[in-house]
Amino acid sequence: MSGKACRHPRIERRSCETTAWAAGLAMVLIAAVPALAQPKDLRGSGEVVITTGGGSWEAAQKKAYFEPFEKETGIKVVLVPGDSGKLLASIERGRPEADLTNLSAGVITSFINRNALQKIDYKYFDAETLEGMRAVLRHEYGVGAILYAIVMAFNEKEYPAEKPRPQNWSDFFDVKRFPGPRGLSGCGDRLISGGGLEFAMLASGADKDSIYPIDLERAFGMLAALKPHVGRWWQMGGEAPQGLIDGELAMSTAFNGRIYAARQQGAAVGLNWHHALVQYDYWVVPRNSPNAENAMKFLAFVSRAKPQADFANLMAFGPVNTKAYAYIKPDLAEWLPGSPKTAAQSIYQDYRWWSEQGPDGKTNWERAMARCIQALAQ
Repeated sequence: MSGKACRHPRIERRSCETTAWAAGLAMVLIAAVPALAQPKDLRGSGEVVITTGGGSWEAAQKKAYFEPFEKETGIKVVLVPGDSGKLLASIERGRPEADLTNLSAGVITSFINRNALQKIDYKYFDAETLEGMRAVLRHEYGVGAILYAIVMAFNEKEYPAEKPRPQNWSDFFDVKRFPGPRGLSGCGDRLISGGGLEFAMLASGADKDSIYPIDLERAFGMLAALKPHVGRWWQMGGEAPQGLIDGELAMSTAFNGRIYAARQQGAAVGLNWHHALVQYDYWVVPRNSPNAENAMKFLAFVSRAKPQADFANLMAFGPVNTKAYAYIKPDLAEWLPGSPKTAAQSIYQDYRWWSEQGPDGKTNWERAMARCIQALAQ
C-alpha cells in the first residue's frame, strides 16, 4: 500500500498501519512461495515405436496418450503388434523391433536377467509427476503403466445389503459363518496373479505387512482346508464374475475391472476392497532401442496426472499417478485400485519375492507351483 493511501483523512492511523503491515507481509509471503513448476519441455523429432494390443485398448491409448504426445512434442508414434517373445528375440539379435512395450511386473525380472532392458532416465520426468508415483512404480528398469487388483467379490443376491457380508479374508475362509461355494484361482498361470497364497496368509492371521515371505506350508494348509468348499478354481478372468452371476459361486476372488464391468451391465455383484492385492504392469525400454530418448520423453508424458486420468476414464484401470484422481470421474474412482478411498486398505504384490531364487536355483514361484499341485491336486 502506498503512503498516499495512509494519509487519507478518513483512515485512522491504526487501521492504516495494520493495512500497511498486512500488505508488507503479503509481499514477503509471495516472495517466499516458489512459482508453480512448469512441465518439462519434451519437444523433439523423429519417432518412437510402441507395441500395442489393438482393439479398445489401442483406441484408448491413442486418445489419452499417443495423439496428445504427438501434438505436444512433435514426435511421431509408430505402432506395431505386441508379441513379447518376438520382441525378446529381436532384442537378443541387437535390433529391437520396438522402443517401448508393456510387461507384467511378474515378468520384468526375467527380461532384466537376460540383459534385455535399459535403465529408465527419470531426468525427463517433472518433479510433480514423480511425487505422485509410488516408489514401486518408479523401477530402475520400468515405469508403472496401469494398476489392477484382485479383490473379494460376492453375489449380492446371496449377500444382500441387509444381511452380513464377508468383510475380510478370514470371513472368506469361514464357511460356517458364511456358507456357500467359493471361487479361487488355482495352480497354473494364475498361481501368482490370482493372489490365493497372499489371501490364505491373511486369513491365517498374518497382517498386511508380514505376508512376505509367504510360508508355503501355512498358506497351502489354509487352501487345502477350504478345498471342499471351492466351486471353481478359475484361470480365465471372466470365470469368477460369471460364476457369481450364474449363482454357481457365493463369493470369489476376482479382478476389480471384471466386477466393475459386470455391475455396469446390471449384474448383482459387489466387491470388498479390504486387503485387495494391487498388481501392475510396467512400460519398459528394450536394450539398444534406436529411439531411447524419445521413449523416455513418452514415459515422462504419459505418467503425468492428466494423461493418466484420461486413460483411466476410458478403460477403468487404476492410474499410476495418484494426482490423476483430481481428473477422474468420482463414480469411477471408487472402483479403481490406488484411489484415495481404497489405497490404505490395499497391498501391493511383491513380485520380487516371487522371482527370488533359492540355493537350488529354483524361484519361489517354481517351489509354490510344485507345492500347489501336491496340495490341491486339481
